[in-house]
Amino acid sequence: MYELEKETYLGNTKNIFNTQEGIAVVETEYQNKVYEGWHSHNNAHITLFLKGGTTEKRKNSSETLGPGSLLFYHSDELHLNQNTLFPSRNINIEIEENLLKELFINEAEIEKSIQNSVYAKSLILKIFKETQSADSFTNDNVKMLFSQLSNSNVHLERFEKSPFWVKSLNELLNDCWNENPNLKDLAQVLNLNPITISKHFPKYFGCTLGEYMRRIKINRSLSLIHSNEINLTEIALECGFSDQSHFIRTFKNQTGFLPKQFQKL
Repeated sequence: MYELEKETYLGNTKNIFNTQEGIAVVETEYQNKVYEGWHSHNNAHITLFLKGGTTEKRKNSSETLGPGSLLFYHSDELHLNQNTLFPSRNINIEIEENLLKELFINEAEIEKSIQNSVYAKSLILKIFKETQSADSFTNDNVKMLFSQLSNSNVHLERFEKSPFWVKSLNELLNDCWNENPNLKDLAQVLNLNPITISKHFPKYFGCTLGEYMRRIKINRSLSLIHSNEINLTEIALECGFSDQSHFIRTFKNQTGFLPKQFQKL
């Protein structure tokens, strides 16, 4: 078994940003085959796959991952990676134990928070963007964004205990992710009063209907942008935006990056 110290990963480290307050943002890339045996990391961390992918194995599971995939690793958790696609690139948000104590959260709560993957990806990209042009506000901004991420499990707990129609609505919205449904249409499909959805939506989803749909659309666009098979105009239309400029504005608002900047990562 191979134990990795903090801010150390098996790939090549491109950039490290450390707030000196318990959060490190580490960008790694994989150009060639690396160690494929069991290993662990001293600190808990979240990994967002930007490019490439791998087969991730843990004690009781195995999962094939690609661009846009999101994982949480507990401190000292054994895992291994095989069949890596080159080139691969990851963003790692590393969390030290002292920060968890300061924020009164634990690793299990962070793991649950990233189950809200669409929102989590948006915040991780914003954190990463902050580190690209650091200034006197960056440390505080990174900490605030991470706090938002770690607190998103509150809405997940509400969602898990929600009425049946909430889960049906969530499935419906994800099925029609490239459309622009309104409250009236959704209510008709679910046999509900539109006011019921309007009143309770923020409680269970943590945002408005429009914001939720924008998050879904941008999440879907992440892998399309890195596919290099279609241009931004085509991506905008495929994801249900009225035009490319609307897509660009929304993408920047959700991730902190312009689509072309994200494409170059």
